[in-house]
Amino acid sequence: HEVDRNEFLKLCKKVEYTIRAWYLLQFDDLMRLEQQNLTPEEIDTLEFNFMTYLFQIMEKSNFKLLSDEEYDVAQSGKYLLNLPIKVDESKLDKKLLTTYFKEHPHDNLPTFADKYIIFRRGIGFDRTTDYFVMEKVDVLISRVWRLLQRVTRIDRLFSKKPQSKSRNDIKKTDEIIEDTEEQELFVERIRLEKIELRLLIVLSLKFYKTTINCNLKKRYVLLDSIKNLMSKMTIQEPTFDRMIVVYR
Repeated sequence: HEVDRNEFLKLCKKVEYTIRAWYLLQFDDLMRLEQQNLTPEEIDTLEFNFMTYLFQIMEKSNFKLLSDEEYDVAQSGKYLLNLPIKVDESKLDKKLLTTYFKEHPHDNLPTFADKYIIFRRGIGFDRTTDYFVMEKVDVLISRVWRLLQRVTRIDRLFSKKPQSKSRNDIKKTDEIIEDTEEQELFVERIRLEKIELRLLIVLSLKFYKTTINCNLKKRYVLLDSIKNLMSKMTIQEPTFDRMIVVYR
């Protein structure tokens, strides 16, 4: 079986090299399509045929369209492992995909399907190790702010009953998203929010009866927090193993 597998891999490489060589030879001709004097109708037909063949290839290769739920899960992770990239959607064409999906409807299309589509396959993970000082400071500030809100009850002054309903809806939505994440992404997400970064004022005295035990506990947590703040941390984010973005 190992010999057959190696022979099959050699065949795949030969096919890949043949297609790549043909593409390089035909590249100049492909870039001069205006010389063929194609009509707009012929161009539309060729584009739709290309999209049809593309979807067939993606389906045979076990690629799936990225859904809105999967996109929301990815966005909720506050991904820190790469520089943020912002796409100028005003420069993207909306005619091709919009017209194609009208004539070839698909289920569960994402909201951005008129501008671009994303195929995904497989589940992986991405890790990086760094100090993340500013990110840790942001986590500490957010925790202190939430503590002050609970102690001073400031949040009740600005909250209203309709907002409480919406918060419940948001919680339900978050639970749905988390369930979707557990079903689709089987990689543990290691984020800074899970790291032990407590402040001295976060501790409550009600868990300890004596002052000595309380002081020892506070000193231990404070030293542990400073150690985590000044040491390197490894974070891990779930990723898709392969992604293909189609746009014009």
